Amino acid sequence: MPNQQSTDKFVSLDRRQALGLGLAAAAALAAPKAARAASRQLDPNDPEDARLIYRKLRYRTDDGLIFSWVKGPYMAVIAGDLIPMYAINLGSFSRVTQRADGGFELRDLEISFRTDVDTGERLTSFRNPVTGEILPVVERVQGPNRAIFSRDNHARLSDLPGGPHFELTHYPVRPFAIGDDIAIRDRTHARVTGRDGVSLLNEVSTISGPRAQVLDPAATSIASRAQSNDVRSFPAWLKMGDRTGHLALFGNGGKVHRFEDLPGDWRAMLHDVFPAIAADPIAALDAQG
Repeated sequence: MPNQQSTDKFVSLDRRQALGLGLAAAAALAAPKAARAASRQLDPNDPEDARLIYRKLRYRTDDGLIFSWVKGPYMAVIAGDLIPMYAINLGSFSRVTQRADGGFELRDLEISFRTDVDTGERLTSFRNPVTGEILPVVERVQGPNRAIFSRDNHARLSDLPGGPHFELTHYPVRPFAIGDDIAIRDRTHARVTGRDGVSLLNEVSTISGPRAQVLDPAATSIASRAQSNDVRSFPAWLKMGDRTGHLALFGNGGKVHRFEDLPGDWRAMLHDVFPAIAADPIAALDAQG
């Protein structure tokens, strides 16, 4: 889930990824005033309440764990055409801890498997339909990563030793209605500098939850649904050469509050590939590294 510059932070990346208010400053954010919270619902047009709505849908407004997932195909966009490449089956788990300044800390661990677009089976090799080349598929654990969010949801992310450096710009988040749901559209632009050079990533996630829960000032986290889209430079491992184009993700997913509620096929892949993490995911999340 780098050095993020944000205008009103969810999430990426998603694509793309846990919280308890005990001190006065944090309590003021989670419940603007006890009297107000008892007498009215949150107002999506109120900037203070909108910050809370964002946190509820993407993270949570108290200390605790969250679990998120995304599935969907990546397609190559070349000369205006869409070419199905591979799909991802991604799961992550995060711990949110409130800070005295009204912000929060996010600790996140993410594992993404590349799968066949049609069958959903995990790929160990991949035939690039554009070049015809057969490529190895390498799976890695991303994290645990650590990010510090300000009271206004601006994020400051830490680079992992030997990992890529992220420069992130987050765009304003405004809640809006979709039928009986309240949603946010979370947009982030990233410039990623790694061993293979510089790549660009734009992520737009639409995250929604039931209106009654989202606007309830007593609710601290929502089991939300997500439509996740990103547009990124061709990654080096695809060996696309100097072709002009990019990858686009068309994903769907959500946030839950138990590891057991993550998709069963993802948990099965995790057990096969990273059995130690599957046996104790929270220990993996909290591991020092």
